Amino acid sequence: MNPTLQPAWLLHRRPFRNTSLIVELFVPALGRVGAVVRGGRKDPLLAPFTPLWIELKSAGELYSFRGCEPRGPRLALQGKPLYCGFYLNELLTRLLHRDDPHPELWPLYEQALNALAEGQWLDVALRQFELGLVEEMGYGIALGYDIHGEALRPDGYYLLDPQQGLLPAQEGYHGNDLLAIVNGDWQPSARKTALHLCRVLLAPHLGDKPLKSRELFREK
Repeated sequence: MNPTLQPAWLLHRRPFRNTSLIVELFVPALGRVGAVVRGGRKDPLLAPFTPLWIELKSAGELYSFRGCEPRGPRLALQGKPLYCGFYLNELLTRLLHRDDPHPELWPLYEQALNALAEGQWLDVALRQFELGLVEEMGYGIALGYDIHGEALRPDGYYLLDPQQGLLPAQEGYHGNDLLAIVNGDWQPSARKTALHLCRVLLAPHLGDKPLKSRELFREK
């Protein structure tokens, strides 16, 4: 194998000029990067959910894509798992700054994709990735403790301030559900709580522009 190759996933692609592409890639050593692929539109490897080895050359704002090899078979995502995969890719494209390495996020992304491909609980795979993503971005919260550093009470209720954390309250998220999320006990009420919790945590960073993958999922 060429020693200059590095692992990557393709997150997004768009046409560029007559036969080329501009691609968004996720690379453990570099983070999210943009690259120009000359004459790449017909390359079947340049598709989402295909594990790749790639060679890049620095060329200003966008890298020059020098070549790729398969790192494994393309993940067989169809139906809802496919749209969930598009959602993961859109989160990375929207939330990660280019050329900002996030090596700790790489295994979380691969674990989430593999869970989708294996048909595991789709929502749980997404929630685990979302929580890991906000943590890696520096916006995570201590789910087991309130803003005063006190351990959550299973019979208590809490509100979420995305900037500070969980505040004791008379109503809101049930402590038992929050602790279930911490412990990986994905009972139905905990899964519902995790969905709302992650939406609130991500909203300030996604802004007002709707996620295309969510719209696709609703249409199906």
